[in-house]
Amino acid sequence: MSVNEKNASEAIDRFLADHQDFEVLCSRLSEFNVFQALKIDQIEIRHSNVLAWLLDPEESHGLRDMALRRVLSNILLLSDKSIHGLTAGDVEMMDFPYVEVLREWHNIDILVIDRSNKIILFIENKIHSGESKGQLNKYKNIIVNSFVGFKIVPVFLTLTGQDPHDTDGGDYICYSHGNLYRVLKILFEQQKSKLAQNVQFFMQHYLDTLRRLTMQDQNLMELCKKIYRKHKLALDTIFEYGKASDFKRAVEALLEKENEFEILSAGVSSVWFVPKSWANIIPENGIAWTHLKRPLSIACWFETYKDTIYSHFEVSKMSDPDLRLKIIKSLDAAGFKFTAKAFEKNATYSRFYGASHKINGTLEYDNLYSTAENLLKKAKLEFPKAEAVFREIFESNQQK
Repeated sequence: MSVNEKNASEAIDRFLADHQDFEVLCSRLSEFNVFQALKIDQIEIRHSNVLAWLLDPEESHGLRDMALRRVLSNILLLSDKSIHGLTAGDVEMMDFPYVEVLREWHNIDILVIDRSNKIILFIENKIHSGESKGQLNKYKNIIVNSFVGFKIVPVFLTLTGQDPHDTDGGDYICYSHGNLYRVLKILFEQQKSKLAQNVQFFMQHYLDTLRRLTMQDQNLMELCKKIYRKHKLALDTIFEYGKASDFKRAVEALLEKENEFEILSAGVSSVWFVPKSWANIIPENGIAWTHLKRPLSIACWFETYKDTIYSHFEVSKMSDPDLRLKIIKSLDAAGFKFTAKAFEKNATYSRFYGASHKINGTLEYDNLYSTAENLLKKAKLEFPKAEAVFREIFESNQQK
């Protein structure tokens, strides 16, 4: 055991023995929450469903048009952008007798149509992801062309109220889930006694979810900070190994589900594999990778580091250096890129494909799986091109 490993092990022992604060934290976090139980507390589409339900005066929550009025007026009140002919005060004085709330109309997350007051509120809701290029401008154009003469309120809703990455989204009002939480919390406290028991239960769980997502629980924050300051090394070690374990499980599950790949090695932070179509062609002539189940000289792998997953294709050292150089040159001619060192006869490792993707959201199994899945989709576009090179070289060698 190295010195670092010994220090980490001792830190974990101290963390487990000093459990008073940790037990308080566990008690807080183990409180039942329907959104967490269903694993939808960080999924955008579920949050959009709940918000659309609350904004619809005709829905079963019993708040009538109060949620719509309070949320819309708060959006306008906090915005540094003005909507011609519409203020927060105007909204508070309005009735909303004929409102239609749509989900995913032309892929827009939430669309609120008020034909009596000629108001359009549309919301692009983001939890951990960002908008794609041109997305916000496209939605705005659709709305402007579809609702001529309406007062249009475009909202970009994020955890922190951040600006869109795309400059085309500059005319959107940026609004945070933190502000949404505060508005709905006040409304809930005012109307709670008038609401049905099941609505109270559901809204309390939704507000608890928003509170945690937006770091509004001050007592919980202080407790977490205290524990982390006291046991930083132990928690960092637990987090790193825990993430790596989930990574291994997620990538193995993805590759096994596809049923098109042979897994050659699986560790806590890297999983090595080849497409089965390659495995049937590539000879076992590798002399560099000793951790693989078979001594192949060409392989692919996923690896994780911090908040990113990487994918690679690589040629390793072979028993026949002339054959290796031939493969490098053929892959280069096919459009794959190498460094100059790859063309030297004594080269050992030569990568010919690489991609990376930041992990979507928290470093948990589902997010690791979806991120690796996105990388695999990209890699699949390159597999056939490389396979054609391998077939030409290795099958012609066999014929000789």
